[in-house]
Amino acid sequence: MADFQFGMNDYSVGVQAQQAVTFTPGWDVHRLALTFEVTARGNYTVDAPFLASGDLWVHDMPNPASYIGALHAPKGPVGLKPFKMQLVLETTVTDRQLRGLEKLRAGADRVLRAQLSLTALTETKHWPVAQDQEIIRIPHATWSSALTQLDAGAFVDVLIPITTVEARATGARRIREAKTAIRDGRYEHAVALARAALDPVREACDTHKVNTEALKKKPAERDQEERWAVFIQSAFNLFSGAPHDDAGTTENFTWTRADAVAAVTAAAGLLARLEELP
Repeated sequence: MADFQFGMNDYSVGVQAQQAVTFTPGWDVHRLALTFEVTARGNYTVDAPFLASGDLWVHDMPNPASYIGALHAPKGPVGLKPFKMQLVLETTVTDRQLRGLEKLRAGADRVLRAQLSLTALTETKHWPVAQDQEIIRIPHATWSSALTQLDAGAFVDVLIPITTVEARATGARRIREAKTAIRDGRYEHAVALARAALDPVREACDTHKVNTEALKKKPAERDQEERWAVFIQSAFNLFSGAPHDDAGTTENFTWTRADAVAAVTAAAGLLARLEELP
């Protein structure tokens, strides 16, 4: 919690970030609202006003490009209360900033840093301005859900049960490892892990056998099981290009972040699908 001590006064204000985040869409520029919890402590006068402002940064990107924008309180001064109260601070973000933030986040939680300033408007002695910073960790699902308010994108969270079936539990762990690899920029390794995660899927669906029979038919004549088998085997064959360097073919494969995300998402969905199969 950020703690602000005002000059020689015998009171302070604690500010703690909540997980609430709201986007309001605009024309290429959008409003981002963050909610903080404010607690006054010590000897203060109820309703004594202060102004809140600050700057917002990306916490896990320590360079000048990490700056997002200035924070301000849209409703003006806030009065001190003998109970916890909410404070909303806003800034603006552009479409370009959002794209950069999402690429940097890579499916992880969004961690921001607010450099806050509180200015006491009454009962001040000496310097009335206090400053501190608050680290704001916004869970992946909360941030992604807020982004959908802008129609700037969509997200799908896939829960893969960790079952007692050893092969499937191993597949789920491979997906977790692959997500970490994407965040670290190791895209080829992430695709290789997605391929490994498909092993229990291929076994449970008898993919090799069903796919072999399906390929003897015209695509329009294949039943649903056969079409799933073709899809699974095709994904496996594509992802196999990551761990293998076959001369003249897979040795020339390159893997982008978008490729890795698509591969891991597909493997995760196929693993989760096993739970509903007979």
